[in-house]
Amino acid sequence: MDKKKKTVVLIAFYNVKALGVRYLDSYLKRHGYNVVTIFFKAFNSRGPTPATILELDLLVETIRASGAFIIGLSVMSSMYMDTVNAVLGSVKKCGLPVVCGGAYATMFPERMLDAGADFVLRSDGEIAMCALADALRCGRDFKNVPSLCYKKGGKPVFNSVDGVLNDIDGYGIPSVKCEHAYFIENNTVKPGDPQLSAMSYEVIASRGCPFTCSYCCCSNLGRLLPKGTKKVRTRSVQSVIDELLIAKRELKNLVFVHFYDEIFPNLPGWVDEFVSLYDRHIHLPFTIWSHPKMVDGDVLKKLVSVGLCEVICGVQSGSAHIRRDIFHRYETNGEILSSVKKIKRSGVFWASYDFMLNHPFESLDDLKQTFHLVRRFQPPFELQLHGLNFLPGTDIIPLAIENGVLTKEELKKIVNAPMEEQFAAYWCGADNSEAQIWYRLIFLLQFSLLRKRAVRLSKNIQKNQYAIGKLYRFGMKLLKLRYVYKKTRMILKSLKMRFLSGLSSFLEKNKKIFEKPLDK
Repeated sequence: MDKKKKTVVLIAFYNVKALGVRYLDSYLKRHGYNVVTIFFKAFNSRGPTPATILELDLLVETIRASGAFIIGLSVMSSMYMDTVNAVLGSVKKCGLPVVCGGAYATMFPERMLDAGADFVLRSDGEIAMCALADALRCGRDFKNVPSLCYKKGGKPVFNSVDGVLNDIDGYGIPSVKCEHAYFIENNTVKPGDPQLSAMSYEVIASRGCPFTCSYCCCSNLGRLLPKGTKKVRTRSVQSVIDELLIAKRELKNLVFVHFYDEIFPNLPGWVDEFVSLYDRHIHLPFTIWSHPKMVDGDVLKKLVSVGLCEVICGVQSGSAHIRRDIFHRYETNGEILSSVKKIKRSGVFWASYDFMLNHPFESLDDLKQTFHLVRRFQPPFELQLHGLNFLPGTDIIPLAIENGVLTKEELKKIVNAPMEEQFAAYWCGADNSEAQIWYRLIFLLQFSLLRKRAVRLSKNIQKNQYAIGKLYRFGMKLLKLRYVYKKTRMILKSLKMRFLSGLSSFLEKNKKIFEKPLDK
């Protein structure tokens, strides 16, 4: 390997914000590397499209032109593995070593090695990626790189997960603006970081989750961490604010901030410091994720005072059996309803509640229980309704087999299906089954205008099936109108906050003029 070559190519899939890749971009640059970051395909939660032959050719051309000596792929999800496999097959033409990281690669390193990757790095990748790049560039032995997986004599070797920091400030701030970036989509390649035109910015203030939901990989990723690693590792408030200041400077269209933490931090003292610094420096509306067991009314009120405009809270089912025995969530209906009240009383503008419905574990009675629970939610609120994804490496997979819900062969077919099929299942196909009718009734409860009629129609769904379908179609139109209203209000709130901040700053700088007494 030519020791002068110091360029690394990083590839993100279906996500122009791709925080994992941006952390690597930043860390490698601070350690002397040139980084070319390629954002391959745009995010589309409804109907993502697989890579085309032309897009794959453009990817190879971009890599060859970069002069890189190593290629890194961020493989976060099984839902787009057909595209990942196509990319792996194409980039091998470049004759460069390929390393995979990310949540899916961490849980299934052998699959990635079998698919064509030369190396896999598990868990936090910053330190390990830099160590591997150093070894390959300088021709040193790479076999002791922490968290590294590779093949020796055709057999996989798995180094223990290491090089993981408890103080995640040590990883630095992710690259808000990747200096050498390309965006490949719609059979074209565009230079420049595609995030810079976004109206929102995603930030994580912590890594990990305190809960063990069976459908989520977080708990299993946490089990891989070295002994002594905290379950949830939180950044300093100053680190978060420093990142957001850069985002304000670089994203000219920035309107709001989305905190992408599994659960927004609520450590003693952390929120108070955050509120103080956010109010002083950022002046943008923001959204957070929460959990019924973690909702704190006093904390929310403090956050609302500096711009919190939306709380997204996972409920997942109105059935205690589904929540407890299937999803491994242990909040009661009482705790859920209490959290709904706290969110409403905090004064937050928007409350969104997440539900997973119409999946193989769920009976009609479970669906009805969800309907009756949501009936008790105080409007206004929004429902995010979707199906259950059987993601590899999650506890829900063996649970489905143990309960006789699905066979190994059926699950294998589901998790390996093309992305179009997986996403279609995720959003619950439209049919006229009784379960789908209850799904539609639950959907209608989020609209104050339609709630009473939906409850009335639920008394006899067979007789009222046509009326429910008609009301549902009207509700879908309201959904689009609400989206426009929500975004417009967010923009207006952002403009108001910036105006008031600018006015306050102007008055502070010129207070001597305003305090000077008028001549008699």
